[in-house]
Order: sequence, then C-alpha cells, then structure tokens
Amino acid sequence: MPRHDYRWLIVFAANLVLWVLVGLANHALTAFSIPFFADYATVHLYLGGLFVTYAALRLDPLHGFTATILTALLLDSAEPVPFGTSLVLFGLVHAFLLYGRLRFPREELVFGTVVALLSNLFLFLALSFLLVGDNPRPAEAWLRLFVDLVASQLVVALVTPWFLSLQARAHALARIHPETGRRVMT
Repeated sequence: MPRHDYRWLIVFAANLVLWVLVGLANHALTAFSIPFFADYATVHLYLGGLFVTYAALRLDPLHGFTATILTALLLDSAEPVPFGTSLVLFGLVHAFLLYGRLRFPREELVFGTVVALLSNLFLFLALSFLLVGDNPRPAEAWLRLFVDLVASQLVVALVTPWFLSLQARAHALARIHPETGRRVMT
C-alpha cells in the first residue's frame, strides 16, 4: 500500500488559515486611520516571516520547501507585487533558515518567535526597498512603512507562539511527526 506524506499540506493549510486571518485583520484596520501629515493612512500588517518559520525549522527540506513555495505563490497571487517576488524572497529565507537550523533549539517557541521576527524584518525591508520607488512620494512612504513595520512586528511577536503551536497540534492530530513523517502512535 503506498504511503502518502501530507506534512507539506498540513503546513500549507495552516498558512492558508493565517493568510485569511491577516486579510481579515487588514480589512478591519482600514476602518481606523492614523493622522499622517495632511493625509490619513491605515496600518497594513505584513506577517511574511511567520509563513516560513515552521516549515524551515521543523519539516525536512523537501516538504518544508514545498509548503513555503506554495505559500509564496499564494501570497504572490494576492499582493500587488510582481509575480515571483515573494517566491524568491521566501525561498531565500527558507534556505537561510534551513542552513542554520541544526545549531539552534528549533522546537522552542521563544526561538521560533525570534526567527519569525527576524525573518519578517528581512522580508518587510526587502519588499520595501524593492517597491518604494513605485510610490509617487517615496520620502513620505518610508514613514508609513515604519509604522507598518512596528505594527507588524508587534503582531508577529504576539501571534507566533499560537501559530507554531497550531501547526504542531495539527501534526499531532494527523498523528504525523513533523520532522520524520512517521506515524506517531498515541
């Protein structure tokens, strides 16, 4: 009987849930505006680093990279960036985390939170530098991006323990060990 390994699908499904929740939060935040010089601006949350963290730290390279690639394609299809931008950036972050993950306590929630914060910071700054030139007023855009970055990092710090636990619990419910893919008997 063929054995199917669905670890990448479990992580992708959890990422899909987070993507929907972040979209709902961004939609809800549009009702609140912050005085921003003469205009009013809303806060936009970006949690890209959180999408990569669990797949890079806990899954094997093949399944983790598959989940990361599918999530990046999902984000590319919905965000106003050139197609493939998130794919390349998520792939870089995933490869970097994969390279150094054996040296750190990757099962710990505190370490996962720090990794998610640093990954999110890198992805946010990379996207900002790539796309700020398209803004008609780039000097003012940096102030708004700073507010978005602070809000995003606060949300990442608050949400990461829940999200990593959600993914670990999803693997436990499926009775699959996230690193080996073997069935876990309870």
